[in-house]
Amino acid sequence: MITMDYRLSPELEELRRTVEEFAHEVVAPKIGDFYERHEFPYEIVREMGRMGLFGLPFPEEYGGMGGDYLALGVALEELARVDSSVAITLEAGVSLGAMPVFRYGTEAQKREWLPRSAPARSWARSA
Repeated sequence: MITMDYRLSPELEELRRTVEEFAHEVVAPKIGDFYERHEFPYEIVREMGRMGLFGLPFPEEYGGMGGDYLALGVALEELARVDSSVAITLEAGVSLGAMPVFRYGTEAQKREWLPRSAPARSWARSA
């Protein structure tokens, strides 16, 4: 009989704990105020960008974290435990924004656009 080990690697467990802490210490205390004011949480999204979450599944050569979709999924799960809208903002930024450039863009497009989107620098200018 084969048994599967479902534990996360040490790197993914460290990521999970880091995002869990961020979700509980940064997102949870502030997100309700954004909802009450009907405002987008740019402050929180900027911090996610500074953490490198928008670059999780992209190679370091393009400004990413060198992870994969499992790493992104771990981060999304921890964020969604506290607030699903923050989690889906990360998911949309990666999958709808940067991933098409990574998968289908030319090398020149990847070098130009991915370093801009992976750390979410564009979010920092939006507020």
